[in-house]
Amino acid sequence: MIKDFKSLLTEGEEVVLNARIHWFALAFPAVLLCISLLAGVFFHWLVGLIIMFIAIYPAYNAVIHYWMTHLFITNKKIMYRNGFLSRDWVQLRLSRVENAHLEEPIVGRLLGYSTVIISGMGAGRIAVPYVEGGDEYTKLLEKELAKKEPV
Repeated sequence: MIKDFKSLLTEGEEVVLNARIHWFALAFPAVLLCISLLAGVFFHWLVGLIIMFIAIYPAYNAVIHYWMTHLFITNKKIMYRNGFLSRDWVQLRLSRVENAHLEEPIVGRLLGYSTVIISGMGAGRIAVPYVEGGDEYTKLLEKELAKKEPV
């Protein structure tokens, strides 16, 4: 778990779920880097170097997204953390959440990842791609929201 995350919890608040990013987020940059290596070995070293140079930025973004993105559900709020050099913390009270839904591509359904989209009053939309077990996340979020609804 993240060191500085505990300082953001209020009194009596506990983490219900920490959703992580699926390894497939690293697949496209890995393919680009393999293509650059193959082009450099079998075609021309300069072409391989150019493709590798183009592939470095997507690879960096994918690694940062994989290692530094967390999507938390606590018993009081949703927290989304992203970034390395500059961080984004988005906190949204459960009472302010309007809905959450998934976008699942075919590959995502096969491998178990999806894009989780959370809409909140005044907060806009939080869209987190490549969430591992996104369906479980939204089910748990709906369960937590049902606890907060007035009867």
